[in-house]
Amino acid sequence: MCGIGGYFLTPKGQAPAGFLEEIRRGLHHRGPDGSAVHEIGRAGFVHTRLSIIDIEGGAQPFIHRLPSTQSGSADAMLVANGEIYNYEALRAQTIFEYATRSDCEVALPLWLQGGADFARSLRGMYALALYNGAEERGCLVRDAFGIKPLYYLETGEGLFFASEPAALATACTARTAPNLISAAMVLDRQYDAHRAAEQTGIWGQIKKLQPGEIITIEHGRIIARCYDRPLDAPTGQHAATPETLDQLLEDSVYHHQLSDVPFGMFLSGGVDSSALLAMMARLNDTAVTAYSLRFDSHTVADETEKARLIARKTGAEFIEITYDREMFWQQAGLAALACDEPAADYAILPTLCLAERASRDVKVVLSGEGGDEFFAGYGRYRAGRRLLGAKPLMRAGPALKAGILHQDIAAGLQERQHALSIAFPPPSFADKLLRPSSALRHLQRVDSQTWLPDNLLVKLDRCLMRYGVEGRTPFIDKVMSPYGYHLRASAKIRGRQGKYLLKQWLETQLPEAEPFQRKRGFSVPVGDWIAEKSDIIAPLLARQPLIESLVSASDIHQVLASAGSNTAMLSWRLLFMGLWHQIHYCGVSADQPIDAILAAQ
Repeated sequence: MCGIGGYFLTPKGQAPAGFLEEIRRGLHHRGPDGSAVHEIGRAGFVHTRLSIIDIEGGAQPFIHRLPSTQSGSADAMLVANGEIYNYEALRAQTIFEYATRSDCEVALPLWLQGGADFARSLRGMYALALYNGAEERGCLVRDAFGIKPLYYLETGEGLFFASEPAALATACTARTAPNLISAAMVLDRQYDAHRAAEQTGIWGQIKKLQPGEIITIEHGRIIARCYDRPLDAPTGQHAATPETLDQLLEDSVYHHQLSDVPFGMFLSGGVDSSALLAMMARLNDTAVTAYSLRFDSHTVADETEKARLIARKTGAEFIEITYDREMFWQQAGLAALACDEPAADYAILPTLCLAERASRDVKVVLSGEGGDEFFAGYGRYRAGRRLLGAKPLMRAGPALKAGILHQDIAAGLQERQHALSIAFPPPSFADKLLRPSSALRHLQRVDSQTWLPDNLLVKLDRCLMRYGVEGRTPFIDKVMSPYGYHLRASAKIRGRQGKYLLKQWLETQLPEAEPFQRKRGFSVPVGDWIAEKSDIIAPLLARQPLIESLVSASDIHQVLASAGSNTAMLSWRLLFMGLWHQIHYCGVSADQPIDAILAAQ
């Protein structure tokens, strides 16, 4: 796991002065174990390394000497962020003089020999940049599910890229005013929903590779795009049985544990994390380290007792962290710093806290993201299959419903929502009636293209990488995900139970997890905590430039002062976006209390 960045210049293009060094500084937290830069012709790459596999020899960029050409000899190079889990099998299939034992080096010969289609053979999570100096051809690649991020900026000088947009904006001196409609989308939906290729987001002209996108570059210009979409291929060879699921889950967890450094896992006590721990306990001779968090509040559900019981039954080492209101007021700014692509999911607060604690012991953490999306755990999947009364998939959120947005902003946001509704229509009545499995997959596909890569995986990547920890997701995998996605509807939903097959398996493996017990849900008491200090926070937010551009000042105090469930998320999103703008655009230090960040001029 690492940070990557670099450029592909046009024939007369020039990189900004100190570009690679600025990227190296901006991505140091992603790779604190080492860094290097390398330039070949009109391309330059930088890599900051978190050492996971081949600790001694796996430094990047990877450089390969190409055969001599008419213009002399040239090199090819690669920088990679992530892990390729099937690297040993792929190395055995290639004839290549490998310089390291790194899992990522295999991508270079695969690309040189097979072109852009090479990414379809990779199993893992990755963002890659490759360059062939002899042909002056480059490639940018993002894994099929968008687990690892990659952003780029096209200018008259060429194409520039980095793992995080804030680092790219700083290195390119491209910190233009944030896109207000994207910011309003965060207030209304929690994240800036799916953007098509070449569409910009909140960071102005900085764009994001889509999940599975493969971009080919020549002479500093994009010449082709293609996509790796494993969900498109049905997997009818796998039976919908607990025995088959057992084999696939064991295979996925085994591959996601490949590491030369210690690893642990995040345990909530829910179905997904309990299933991971049950399998990890089976595969490991030593105790698995499980990290869990509870809130010092009586207003939200506390699952730590259940998590502690599950840890004890599996022989795991249980490490519990308590998160309280004082930590919130002191550390919320760090969450906004970490999420430079704003994902105002209040789960970033406990995730960041868990990441900091885990970083003292391990470099790799397995997490349960993807279980709900690919095995159909959300209640919205059951609701969306109703023949009558199903709500639109891209309906208005709390900001639009509350009427707090300025009129022009609300109109622009509604236009964006309408475009999303066209891009992601609900399943047809015929599918709901005659093809229930197809209707369910339709709903899951929307989440796999929006909610998952633009919200949950942003949260996981940024929070863990802020403390130099690699997050791995066994449910989001080229084998596991298509299996869950293509299961018939009755294997995923029965009555009011989602994730039916997964729960059926877990009940046989770890009955203490009580998988068929009604889910209590996960929430963070931020609404209560914000309401307690609304008299202080509201006037500070009202004068914050971004918030002032989006929301009427007279509405802010009313929203923040209400601790009800309908306004808690909106109050947090307002606070988050105010902090985000102060930190990323106004240069305010994130390592101070909320009120100090907002009060800074």
